[in-house]
Amino acid sequence: MIRSDAGSCPRVSNRARDRNTLSTLYIWQQRGFFMGHLPDIAEHRLGAAALCMGLDRPFAVLESEASVWRQGRSVLIPPGCLHEARIDGAVMAILFVEPESQDYLTLKDAMLDGEWQCLYGLPDELKLLNALRELWRRDADAGAISDLLDRLIPTSGGEDRQLLDERVRRVMELMKADLNRSHSLEELARHVNLSPTRLVHLFKEQVGVPIRRFRQWHRMRVVAASIAKGSTLTDAALGAGFSDSSHFSRAFRNMFGMAPSSIFGRAANVRIVIA
Repeated sequence: MIRSDAGSCPRVSNRARDRNTLSTLYIWQQRGFFMGHLPDIAEHRLGAAALCMGLDRPFAVLESEASVWRQGRSVLIPPGCLHEARIDGAVMAILFVEPESQDYLTLKDAMLDGEWQCLYGLPDELKLLNALRELWRRDADAGAISDLLDRLIPTSGGEDRQLLDERVRRVMELMKADLNRSHSLEELARHVNLSPTRLVHLFKEQVGVPIRRFRQWHRMRVVAASIAKGSTLTDAALGAGFSDSSHFSRAFRNMFGMAPSSIFGRAANVRIVIA
């Protein structure tokens, strides 16, 4: 479980504060958490799992396999699930967890309902939403957010059930060690003595997303962290391994269903906290 260090000072992007409109993106080593207003979100596939919670009202999700929109106050979106969302400016809390993590397994077990890929309804949903609304109202720091998330996803008392194939784990570690480098599929396969075709299938089976999307997801995290430290969006994208700003913009839209300016633009009024 990753917690913010109470003895350290989190990095915060230098943006003017207006509590009526300010949204916040918190980034930990294994989790990300967004709280704030969001528009409707176009069709997209995330590179991680996302627990989406409507703080002030329900929102609606349409999965690619479904023919009707479904409303909810808490919805777990699995990694790689093609979906879109009707939010219409509501205040949302979104917890991002790594697809290979114990956090994701714990959340999957907790959800109460689901017909397709998405799962709906947390236990004690109203209690959690009330706690999140209070944190939003008082502009809580990263430590308070982390404490609440640790109560939501308690540390497992048993051994980790997410038994990734060691070869997949080694490929993930190799990519994360140098995200600025675009390892070829052949390089990654040689690293673990697999054929490229076998690696592609094994990685998707184990992690839930293709290798390329996994790498892009972690590059997005690097971009956000760089912006929090003062980089421009273009410099942050180049430093994370995107070939240019257009490449980053396309990848961001495919990953999140919105333009990068919705989060990183000055008008978006989003604060980024590296905890």
